[in-house]
Amino acid sequence: MSNYYSDSGPDFSKQVLEFGTIPAYSYDKGLAGELAAKTVSKKAALELYECMLIIREFEEMILKCRTGAYEIISDYSYRGPTHLSIGQEATAAGICGVLGTQDYITSTHRGHGESVAKGVIAINGMSPAELKARCPEFSDLSGQALRDAVMENHVYRTICELFGKEDGYGKGRGGGMHIADFRVGHLGANAIVGGGLPIATGAAMTARLEQETPRVVACFAGDGAYANGVVLEALNWAVQEQFTGEMAREPFGLPIIFCIVNNHYGMTGRAEDEVSGVDFLARRAAGFDMDMMHAEVVNGMDVLATRDAVLRAKELCLKGEGPILLEFDTYRYYGHSLSDPRNEYRTREEEARWKAVDPVDGFRAALLEAKVVTEKQIKNIEAKAAERNAKAARRAADSPDPDVADVIKYMYTDTSCDVVPADAAQVALYDEMPEVKRDAEGLVTYRDAIKEGLVEEMARDKRVVFFGEDVADYGGAFKLSKGLLETFGRDRVSNTPISEACICGTAVGMAMTGYRPVAELMYMDFTLMASDQIANQAGKWHYMVGGAVEVPLVYRVSVGGGKGYGGQHSQSLESVFCHIPGLRVVYPSNAYDAKGLFKTAVRDNNPVLFVEGQLLYNEKGFVPEEDYLIPFGEAKTIQEGTDVSIICWGPAVSDATIAAGQLAAEGVSAEVIDLRTLVPLDSEAIFASVRKTGRCVVVSQCIDIGSFTGEIVSQVVNECFDDLDAPPVKVGAKNGIAPQAHVLEKAFLPTADDIVQAAKGLI
Repeated sequence: MSNYYSDSGPDFSKQVLEFGTIPAYSYDKGLAGELAAKTVSKKAALELYECMLIIREFEEMILKCRTGAYEIISDYSYRGPTHLSIGQEATAAGICGVLGTQDYITSTHRGHGESVAKGVIAINGMSPAELKARCPEFSDLSGQALRDAVMENHVYRTICELFGKEDGYGKGRGGGMHIADFRVGHLGANAIVGGGLPIATGAAMTARLEQETPRVVACFAGDGAYANGVVLEALNWAVQEQFTGEMAREPFGLPIIFCIVNNHYGMTGRAEDEVSGVDFLARRAAGFDMDMMHAEVVNGMDVLATRDAVLRAKELCLKGEGPILLEFDTYRYYGHSLSDPRNEYRTREEEARWKAVDPVDGFRAALLEAKVVTEKQIKNIEAKAAERNAKAARRAADSPDPDVADVIKYMYTDTSCDVVPADAAQVALYDEMPEVKRDAEGLVTYRDAIKEGLVEEMARDKRVVFFGEDVADYGGAFKLSKGLLETFGRDRVSNTPISEACICGTAVGMAMTGYRPVAELMYMDFTLMASDQIANQAGKWHYMVGGAVEVPLVYRVSVGGGKGYGGQHSQSLESVFCHIPGLRVVYPSNAYDAKGLFKTAVRDNNPVLFVEGQLLYNEKGFVPEEDYLIPFGEAKTIQEGTDVSIICWGPAVSDATIAAGQLAAEGVSAEVIDLRTLVPLDSEAIFASVRKTGRCVVVSQCIDIGSFTGEIVSQVVNECFDDLDAPPVKVGAKNGIAPQAHVLEKAFLPTADDIVQAAKGLI
């Protein structure tokens, strides 16, 4: 026990920390043993073999396509990624072979095999009614003909996605490196190495909260990923004591199986003997969990060894004893991609040693030796797999490309949660609702307006959860969430490790699997540590899967500029994220808007970056106690004017209002437009104002260079050129780094006087 828990005070006496053992290659049953013990049926064994065959045939098709050797589509020119997993079939088939349709997987850029396997296993387990529901076009079929047709459709849609076709699982938008099929629990392959682990961890958080549907998450990632920061963050996140210890209302570990598919090469570099200090990556588990995450090293070239390990891991997860870490020792026969000849960093002798234990050939021999099938029967199975793939490939090559008019279709969804499902509306409260104080005039601070919005949305919908650093007992760095823990409990309000990337990534996983997380990043500067999960994950999945999933989440980020916190705690970075398609970007300037826009953000089915100005937290305004929403994309006219338009957002609105007063004293009528949301942008409100006044000043607290103010000026020039009496101008922070010294920071940020001078310069 650590000194933290000692009742008698710190104990600094000499002691030794001990670690347990990790089993490796312990499987010794073999097919004959499994059949004798009735732990594997002949039918299941043949399905595993067929699954590996389908994967092998699919991958070899890609190889042949590059050289025109795949005869049935030799006329088709394939372009796209070629990350083959030939040699790794046993891991994909063995892991997915024990997962149900309700179980989730995430995969990698080399994830065709996992995608094929998840679909094949799911289809083999479907009833006739489920098969027809999946493919209504085959409703007139029955028996084996129905199953064969649905299986071919799975191969067809997988190839279509690889070929960038409209009939692909992601309508050709994501391609093979981002393939997903949410209908069978495949949450997506990920082209960012390690990018899927936080998403899988978030999906496991959903599974933990929804135990009435027992499910596990299997997270595939290669050996190269396990040197990646966000991967190690995800392991640390998954083992948190608050899931299983005294803090937990219902102790239950995250039901996730971290599957290290160790094919011994990251790209060309090796983990062992080169870029790692351990012989087995499973040793990583000792650094995260007292039980070492039940870690094990498995022969990944043996489909039955793989199946056995995952079956035991799944049982542990469903008993609440997860997470689990398994390292599958396997091999890829080809280079990182087909442009990599691999002869610069490995030998033919090495490849020959691994091919001698080929997973497909080895299991084929075992099936024949155990007399599960005859040679003739197994050849029929192999011929069928080849014919199915060829037929699907021809159809895919001939299938329609996406319509170029739809090039950015699915960038956003236009849906929102207008009605809460009945089960989600049953919200458990463990204490009285936190009260937001109003002063004698009924005014509320900006900070409390956001809090009231969050409380109302959490009371409305149990799928709304809130987490971040120090947000539970302490109430967050700015005390915005004080009292929420007592009301909603730790399952819905929780602290997190200091892991911004994992905070944002787990939110993506929860959003993909039915929840509506609100994640807090203490300072907007920290979004840069989490930018992959915000930009490449949250912002892109709806598009990359052709609208097959929505990602309803809110990232609350606060801007600390003006408080003397220096260069790493003061950046107004909303312009950066306006450049990332797929995200909504919201920045309210006052308490009334803060509550209404926040509630809209929670109900919107897109990922929303909700920016809060720390300088505004104590500003008061009138905020109705009743429920109200403010639509995105509707700017607000703060003050009417005729001589110049001042377009602004966030804290700059206060400065603009002051500037308008000063201008009025000098006889200049300024119109002030508060944009409220930058994405979507109310361009028409801007144009209408500029056409009326003929002059335009655009203001923000972002540094001037690269600011979103430049985008607005560009649009004004394009749309209102003939109405302008002077060139539009921008006002922003200096093109530098925010200083700590008060006098320097005052000079660094834009002021009302700066706005006045800019406006007068136009007139």
